[in-house]
Amino acid sequence: MKVRILIILMCIILLLIVISLIDSFDHGYSDEPIESDLIVMLGGGDAARMQQAAYLYHEGYADRVLITPAIDSDALFQSEELAKEYGIPEKALILEDEAISTYTNATITMEIMDRRGMDSALIVTSDWHIKRSKYIYDKLNDGSFEFKYISALPMQEEPWHESGDAFYVWYSEYIKLWVYRMGIYWWSE
Repeated sequence: MKVRILIILMCIILLLIVISLIDSFDHGYSDEPIESDLIVMLGGGDAARMQQAAYLYHEGYADRVLITPAIDSDALFQSEELAKEYGIPEKALILEDEAISTYTNATITMEIMDRRGMDSALIVTSDWHIKRSKYIYDKLNDGSFEFKYISALPMQEEPWHESGDAFYVWYSEYIKLWVYRMGIYWWSE
């Protein structure tokens, strides 16, 4: 009897692992943009994130663009200078330089939105990063904010799974998402 229960338990665990692995390859999620109070460009990735944020700004989806974190460096794609190069005027920019992870991006974004009386935002990030971003923003949101998640895929050179480092991207996001699900965000910082 104990052996049978152990076998059933092992099969259930194996099935959950297989489902988790299959789900980990699905990073194709992206909302349709709607008019919002703010466009949030999450730092990291490549220039496609800033290009997508600028596109949304120029299309009139929001009057303000938050860069989190804003870092002035030619090696990174999250600077005030790059935003201006893409035609986002200085008066439209909100620069934040304290975030060190997707978790802190989310907490700081919500603090800024709360202080400024904003209740909606378009969260712009890479296709491979959107699942974790959506997870943490939705988890930390107490219902005060409406978020739409916009992939920078149309501006990227290629989807994440076609890049040369696809295995690293998949593995890294798979581990980080589980770290977030377990609530140990500090580990990924």
